[in-house]
Amino acid sequence: MSPTLGSAGSRVLGESVFSRLEPFLPSVSKPIQYVGGELNSTVKAWDCAAESTDGGETVRWALMYPDAYEVGLPNQGVQILYEVLNERDWIVAERTYAVWPDLEEIMRRGDAQGPIPQFTVDAHRPVRDFDVLGLSFSTELGYTNMLNALDLAGIPLHAADRTDGDTIVLAGGHAAFNPEPIADFVDAAVLGDGEEVVLAISEVVRDWKAQGRPAGDMASGRDELLRRLAVSGNIYVPRFYDVSYAADGTLEAVVPTVPGVPHRVRKHTLMDLDAWPYPAKPLVPLAETVHERFSVEIFRGCTRGCRFCQAGMITRPVRERSIETIGAMVENGIRTTGFEEVGLLSLSSADHTEIGEVAKGLADRYEGTNVSLSLPSTRVDAFNISLANEFSRNGRRSGLTFAPEGGSERLRKVINKMVTEEDLIRTVAAAYSHGWRQVKLY
Repeated sequence: MSPTLGSAGSRVLGESVFSRLEPFLPSVSKPIQYVGGELNSTVKAWDCAAESTDGGETVRWALMYPDAYEVGLPNQGVQILYEVLNERDWIVAERTYAVWPDLEEIMRRGDAQGPIPQFTVDAHRPVRDFDVLGLSFSTELGYTNMLNALDLAGIPLHAADRTDGDTIVLAGGHAAFNPEPIADFVDAAVLGDGEEVVLAISEVVRDWKAQGRPAGDMASGRDELLRRLAVSGNIYVPRFYDVSYAADGTLEAVVPTVPGVPHRVRKHTLMDLDAWPYPAKPLVPLAETVHERFSVEIFRGCTRGCRFCQAGMITRPVRERSIETIGAMVENGIRTTGFEEVGLLSLSSADHTEIGEVAKGLADRYEGTNVSLSLPSTRVDAFNISLANEFSRNGRRSGLTFAPEGGSERLRKVINKMVTEEDLIRTVAAAYSHGWRQVKLY
C-alpha cells in the first residue's frame, strides 16, 4: 500500500509475477486454476484512476475466498463484490484463492528472485501490493487458509505487527459475524451484507490516500485509516477495543479505547435487493468447479428459526427479489455465460411468496430449450408437485433434495425443525407417484 518501494528494492508495485510462476505450472496439479482469463473477468490498469475522468487516487482490492479455486470461484459473495467494485473506474478489484500444497511448496522455494508471493489470478499481482485484502468467510475452516495466504503474501500474520506499508486485512461473511476468533489476525471486520459497505470503505481509503495518508492524532497513518473506518459504525476494528472474557470463556465485555469509536458495531443490511441485481456478468470458470451453473439469489434471510442455522439468524430480515428482477437476472445470466442450468438460491427457496409464479414464468420462457431450472434444496413442508413439475418441464428429472436435518422427530423438535415423519413419507410418496425416482435427504 505504501507508495515507496521499501524492502522490495527495485520491484515495481503491482507488477505481474506470472513470468516467474509460468515455468512451474506444468509440474503442478490443475495449473489452469492459476492462469485467470475467465469469461467476464476484469483486468484494469494498476493506476486506473489516473485514466478516469475524475482522476485522483486508485483504491485496490484483492478479494479472497479462502479455499481452492474450484470451491471459491462459484461463490456468489466474492463475484458480487468483484463486479460492484470494478464498476467504479477508480477501483481495481482482483481475486485470489488458496493454492494447493504442490504450488505452495514451489512458491516458498521460489526462484533466483526469491519466494513467489501470493498472487491474484486476474493480473497475477502480489497480494501485498493491494490496499485491502478482503476475505469472505463462509465457514470457520477458512481461518487457517487465511493465515497461510498471509504468510505466502509476506503480510505479517498478527495485525499488531503490520506497519504503514502493509495491506489492510478485512474480513466479512457469515463466519466473520463473530470476528473475535480471528481478531488478532485481521485489521477490521464487516458485519452483514457487503454490497454497499465495500464502496463506503473504498471512499474512506480514497480520501485518506488523497490527503497524503495522514496520521492525524493517531500513532501512524495506518491507525488513522482504521480509525476512520471504525467511526463509521459499520466496521469492527479489534485494536480499538478492550475485550474481556469470563472464567468459562464467554465474552464478558467489549469496550472501545479510542474516542468516537462506537460501543456497538451495527450489522449492515441491504434492504432493496432489486436495486442490486448482481452478479450481472457471472464468471465462467476455466477449470471444473463444484457448481457448474448460473445462480440467482431470489431472496435473502429466513423466518424459520432453526436453532442450528447461523445464516438464518444473521441474515434477517427476509428481503425478496421481485419476479421481474429474477426473470431479468436469469435471462441476462444465460446470455452472458452460456450456462444451461439455473439455480434459484436462498436459504429456503420454496418459501419465496411468489415461487409458484416465478417457476411457471421461467418454465414458460425456457420450455423447449436446453435451459434447466433447479431449487438446490427444498423444505419438506414447502414442497408441492405442481412446483416440481414446473422445474422439470423440459424433461430433466435429476432428483429431488429435501432437508429433514435430523434422523428422528424428537431431534428435529429439539432443533426447531418442525418436520414430522409423516410429512416426509407423504412428500416422498407424492414425488414417486409423479415419476421421480431419486430423492436425496440431508
